[in-house]
Amino acid sequence: MSVVKAVRMTLVRAAVVVALTGAGALFGVVQPAGVAAPAVTATAPAAHRAAAPAQQPQPAPVDVVRAYFAAINNDEFEAAWALGGKNTSGRPYDSFVTANQGTDQDVVTVDSVAGNKVTVTFDMTLINGSHQRFTGTYTVQDGVIVTADVHRV
Repeated sequence: MSVVKAVRMTLVRAAVVVALTGAGALFGVVQPAGVAAPAVTATAPAAHRAAAPAQQPQPAPVDVVRAYFAAINNDEFEAAWALGGKNTSGRPYDSFVTANQGTDQDVVTVDSVAGNKVTVTFDMTLINGSHQRFTGTYTVQDGVIVTADVHRV
């Protein structure tokens, strides 16, 4: 499974958990008018209580950055936007897509990883065949790039 698909599945699972939690709260709290909530008189022994759902592990920051560039390389702009393009581009989605459609491929080298900061160098090949080289740091939080400090070299 590609990193983009793995990150996308993690995001979808998180959305489902949020939706189900909200629906459970809605149906568990709302009572018909005039009906009192049932009194709780006993609790199940600890061994029989339902375990809290396990929190999905977040992808490693380096995997998020790689997935971001893979999404751009594959023209999967919605995925790239969700992985952090919305936080780093400084422009609306349509402008993000237009800017990245001029890119033929980004070849990314991970220079270092320190906690949630991933430093990369990448060579961008534009569709006209020209190259541009960049270096910078991407900060990842909760499976999404939240900031980028990138400059052309």
